[in-house]
Amino acid sequence: MSKNERHVFIGVLLVLVAALAVMLLQNVLGSGQTEIRRVSVLLDGEGESYWQNFRLGVDKAAREHNVDVRYVFRYDGPAGTVQAEQLRREWEGELDGVILVPVDGEALAEALQEAPAGLAVTVVGPDLPNVDGTCTISASPEEMGRRLADAVADSGVSSCAVILTGQEGENALRRYRGLEERFQERGVAWRTVMASTIEMLPEPNGQPVVALEPGTTEALCTWGGPVYGFGTSNSILSSLEEGTAAALVVQSDYDAGYLSLLSVLEALDGAQPEDQTLDCYTVTAENMFTDPMDQILFPVA
Repeated sequence: MSKNERHVFIGVLLVLVAALAVMLLQNVLGSGQTEIRRVSVLLDGEGESYWQNFRLGVDKAAREHNVDVRYVFRYDGPAGTVQAEQLRREWEGELDGVILVPVDGEALAEALQEAPAGLAVTVVGPDLPNVDGTCTISASPEEMGRRLADAVADSGVSSCAVILTGQEGENALRRYRGLEERFQERGVAWRTVMASTIEMLPEPNGQPVVALEPGTTEALCTWGGPVYGFGTSNSILSSLEEGTAAALVVQSDYDAGYLSLLSVLEALDGAQPEDQTLDCYTVTAENMFTDPMDQILFPVA
């Protein structure tokens, strides 16, 4: 081999060694990269402001674990049916997991029968019927209803009106069952008033009114009071501070959001996450800025 040929051979060899080194380096760096997982959150159709603390919790967990989160707040059409249809569209987009706040549990359960294997599902609210492998994280809706009935009874009134819109989701209907149960135990008389809009309500007469969902609670606070209900939007909390809302029953929505995303990730890692029942709390103007209520109502992201 001539001198020039040796120089060419060595040059080619050096290029090959350099290329191999680059490939090995890329492989090492690539293996250390964190996998980005995609999770959709299908809420119950209530306004985005009602889920602000829940979203803070989900987003906190997403930042910690490198998760790409997509939220669906509103549905065009009957919310229960459209939510189930939206669930199908979400998994067709090849997401890894989904967090559900059910409007119609039966419709979601039926849709999940067709879900692809490996889809991680966490439900914030009641169990879905006949669906295995899902995790539920929420305060007990029945216990929340009982707590609200206690707040009404503890105020000393003997009767109240429960406002129904005809659009109540599964959570609200279960709260209503707990409410009725405790009203009977406490001897409080109640009547139901069907009103799909605030304009359909009679003039306020000072009788306590009870709402089963955040949207109804907020609407009633613009109508009159005293209002007993659910929700932690800025508007509802302002009404509580001002006295239009007499009492609210809440869970830590921040914890519900944070834990729900962690449970999806746990399922994706091959484990079966355990159901978790959160505590619920009665909030009044007197305790809303005291520990622990201030941390529950105004969590820091």
